[in-house]
Amino acid sequence: MDPTLTAGLVGAVGSVAGAIIGTVVGYRLNNSKADVDFYIDNRVWMYYYDHCFAMYVPITVVNEGARSFTITAFEVTLTSPTNQSWKLHWQDFAQENSHKGEGWSVERVASPILVHGRSGTQHYLRFVNGDKTSEELSDVKLQTGQYELKLSAFDRNLKIFKSKNQYLNIGTEPQEQLAERRRDKENLDTWWLPVRSNA
Repeated sequence: MDPTLTAGLVGAVGSVAGAIIGTVVGYRLNNSKADVDFYIDNRVWMYYYDHCFAMYVPITVVNEGARSFTITAFEVTLTSPTNQSWKLHWQDFAQENSHKGEGWSVERVASPILVHGRSGTQHYLRFVNGDKTSEELSDVKLQTGQYELKLSAFDRNLKIFKSKNQYLNIGTEPQEQLAERRRDKENLDTWWLPVRSNA
């Protein structure tokens, strides 16, 4: 084989290999930052306690980037069919104990969630709205219809870095049951409702 042709082929192969390696290294460097997302896992549980309104929300947090990331807080905004909104603040991590024949329990108080690079975690979080009426009932008075549930996450600077909107419907039976529980301080039963990503 001609030495000039051989040298040209070697050079061409080296250039292609270099381009491929450069692309891979560039992709890895570009993907070295955190890439955090979160999802509500299909349903939420609502209830009243001490005349406060509360929700248990199962959340999956994923980080497809290489660097770790800290979520310092979550907040839920629940908007009614008549555009009335209530803010619910993250109180604690919860434990679902139905497999033991028991209700919910508090696992630990709300604290920052560290999401390692290229990983995911799942949590049950409890959110509470403590606003009350002059009659000492929860300010959250639910009616039938479609609700928007906006979940916002805060970074280390306590700024919202991402929000997700999901939707749920409250029918006649859950509305009546939850209305009764709003009035009855002793009734701590929860009611679960499916959530969806589209209105």
